[in-house]
Amino acid sequence: MRIKISFLRTFKSSDSLPLHHQNTVYRFLKEYMPEKPDNKTFITYSTVKGTVSIAEGYIKYQSTKVSLVIASNNDDFLQTLVNNIFRQRTIAIGKMELYPKQKIVVEMPQYKSVMKYVCISPIILIDPKKEPMRAADILDPASHEFSDLLFNSTIERMEESGYSEEELSEFVSFQAIADADYLIRIAENNKRYTRYYKNLDDQIIHGYLFPFALHAHPKVQEFICNCGIGYYCYQGFGMVDVVRMVPQSVENSEIKTDD
Repeated sequence: MRIKISFLRTFKSSDSLPLHHQNTVYRFLKEYMPEKPDNKTFITYSTVKGTVSIAEGYIKYQSTKVSLVIASNNDDFLQTLVNNIFRQRTIAIGKMELYPKQKIVVEMPQYKSVMKYVCISPIILIDPKKEPMRAADILDPASHEFSDLLFNSTIERMEESGYSEEELSEFVSFQAIADADYLIRIAENNKRYTRYYKNLDDQIIHGYLFPFALHAHPKVQEFICNCGIGYYCYQGFGMVDVVRMVPQSVENSEIKTDD
């Protein structure tokens, strides 16, 4: 399940957050998070979204309305967390003071063996705790190694969440295919699809942001939508959104996402 929460900034609220504010959102959510019933409960979430401008390492929100998307494989856990937030008159994310305004359960499409995604928070491909010598490596998103590492982390996390060996054996078909046109445009415009971030332990981690198609079992697609993809999803990394193509004409179509 995933839930989108809309907030309104208070009159006295700051209108800015650090550009990379995953850790700030984590500390906010931790305050209202119920005790996890077991180690099989996973959570992931977006950064704070809104109409913004970016300058000197900060995001300035130009409108009073902002939103946050939270997802989990445990519906009761997620609903309790959201209800705890809505019991407050105001909440604080960093120096931003907000009124909880609306909560909507996001309707997800049918999970299929091929789905297209956009990253709404960076994908962390390598865990510095497990492979400290590789944590700063930059990999080509179009490479087989990139897809293989995503597969390994996904299966590892699915096993932790309670899938049996028999179930996991059905998920061996897995291929992540980066949007080649997007990568070309990024290179032509001298922009980057990857940046350095820090986790809660102040370790440097490498995050990737790009659209991709995923060929995988529908249960794997569902897990990724609810729990994120890659490492450190519980720290606000690895959240993806499903891309839907809405045909308008043969020559022109509009890409929509669910969040």
